Amino acid sequence: MSNQYEIEQILTKLLAHETVDGLLFWGPKLLLSTDTNMYDEVFLCVEGTCTITGRDRVTTIKERDPNKLQQLCTLSYQKISSVQITDENNLRLHFQSGLLLEIFGDNEEFESWQVEGRVDGKTTLIVAGPGNCLTLFD
Repeated sequence: MSNQYEIEQILTKLLAHETVDGLLFWGPKLLLSTDTNMYDEVFLCVEGTCTITGRDRVTTIKERDPNKLQQLCTLSYQKISSVQITDENNLRLHFQSGLLLEIFGDNEEFESWQVEGRVDGKTTLIVAGPGNCLTLFD
């Protein structure tokens, strides 16, 4: 079992300096890439409730919001500047533009968010599971 600090370090390796380049409908999943590689195959699945905070607006997106995909499109081509785990398993992504995406991990029924990608040559999956459980699979 990995601790929160270790998982946050791995998330930083996976997500920092990545750009949101696509949106897959199932999940939905954000597809991320770097300036030098469009095919990093880093995915962020957003299943739970989240907020997108801008300069003068906070948009709350519920887990079953019919407009979830459209609202997540506001993150298109946004570059991630930093990554944080808050509370037990909330994920915060700060973007260079000033936007903030926070995915709340407090769901009792299913995974609120998942990040999948390659770290140090191996595929890694981090899951914010039911009951505030944060798990690293590698």
